[in-house]
Amino acid sequence: MIEPEALAAMDKMSAALQVLPGFTLTSEVTTEKVLENGQKLQFGGNVEVALHRPDAFKIIANSDIQHREYYFSKGQFTVLEPRMKYYASASAPETVGLALEKLKTDYGIELPLADLFTWGTDQTMRSRIVSGYVVGPEIIGTRTCDHYAFRQKLVDWQIWIDKGAAGLPCKIVITATDDPSMPQYTALLTWDTAAVPEPANIAFVVPAGAHKIKLAEQSAQASAGDKQ
Repeated sequence: MIEPEALAAMDKMSAALQVLPGFTLTSEVTTEKVLENGQKLQFGGNVEVALHRPDAFKIIANSDIQHREYYFSKGQFTVLEPRMKYYASASAPETVGLALEKLKTDYGIELPLADLFTWGTDQTMRSRIVSGYVVGPEIIGTRTCDHYAFRQKLVDWQIWIDKGAAGLPCKIVITATDDPSMPQYTALLTWDTAAVPEPANIAFVVPAGAHKIKLAEQSAQASAGDKQ
């Protein structure tokens, strides 16, 4: 069952996001990893996002188990491993939404919190929902938010949307249902929409001593796996 109120809330949130010329976002995240014996381990971290619509972003994802930085500007995408100082780049379409789709399709790269950029512009997201309903109002920190729950093939997700004027998401929980242990990813979101990041200030700059490597495409990764 899909409640129209739940989809309407997502559409309203999307409209609020899409009219923003840009924003910065910080997120406290918790990721669960499942061991071979089925035991789950939990790791903390944070994600920082700076977006200039429609053509540039910078995402820094730093956790207890992984550190990555992602940059997109002027049709060029770059991922950096700052600890080992390796980076890889690839050309991409000029807009954020199309670039994210190419990264997912060609390279198997899904960026943290990327769905926040594309809800309302990617019509396939709506068609993938098989269940959605209103849970009710809840308090997230100092914000009063409405809680919604959705289900898709292989994944359940929950979202809390600020009842205030901004109407932006407060919290997201994603549950992988294709794994019997059902690991979760949780993100607590804090927004700053007052200042729009300039593309020049979030563009990739090669760190001193960094080494460039090739970004492997999906087909190449599959071929390598077949040979193992």
